[in-house]
Amino acid sequence: MKIRQATGTAAVSLTALLMLAACGGNGDDGATPPGSGSTNGSETASADGGGDSAVYDEIASWEDPCEVLGGVYSDLTESLRAASVGEEFVSGPIGVGNPTDAAKCSNQVVWSEETADNPGSARGYVDLWVLPKSSEEEASTRYAELEADAREQYGEEFAEQEVTGWDEGILFLGDYGVRDAFKVFVRDGSYLIAITLETGSYLVADSAGNKADYTVEEARDYLLDEALPGVQSVVNERLEAAGVSTGE
Repeated sequence: MKIRQATGTAAVSLTALLMLAACGGNGDDGATPPGSGSTNGSETASADGGGDSAVYDEIASWEDPCEVLGGVYSDLTESLRAASVGEEFVSGPIGVGNPTDAAKCSNQVVWSEETADNPGSARGYVDLWVLPKSSEEEASTRYAELEADAREQYGEEFAEQEVTGWDEGILFLGDYGVRDAFKVFVRDGSYLIAITLETGSYLVADSAGNKADYTVEEARDYLLDEALPGVQSVVNERLEAAGVSTGE
């Protein structure tokens, strides 16, 4: 596991962000999490099932990504004890919305409601993306672009953790103007999974006032150990239903 601390002059030292390296969570012991990655030689889809092009075609056929990913989304918000989730989901198939190459499910989540004693609520967006490509090489190139975009968005105030058990993987934690926010990207063969979790809270600083009802470690562990494998499982189920062999 690689942990890098960026330099900067934030009021809260980024040393605190290195809680990401605490025990627990995917990648700390080098083990592959259940159902994730292809580090043992498994492919996203075998040639007799159509290969990478079949993976792309299946994900591109999702007219309502939130219908496909809704169970993972609900499990995430319920497990991290969201106070409420917005009534209107933004469900963007490939070719619609930004980025155009992702099947997207997004909504605003309220993690802590405003009260008389605690003015202001803790809220932020949770985004689930699946980005298929026509080859592993193209997927790796897109992964590098997402990583570079995240670094630019966070600026200097962030920490990062390599996510093992996948062909490529990285998790970021920092503040890009919405308080503490996670971004995690992994590549599984010819497709990527990207999750953004905006906490609407200063969890690292453990500040007073309204904040999400979870710790940095709890959110990190859930993203790596539950949410990412959950999305992958959904993708594999859809591929198998379409007759595309996952090679598992």
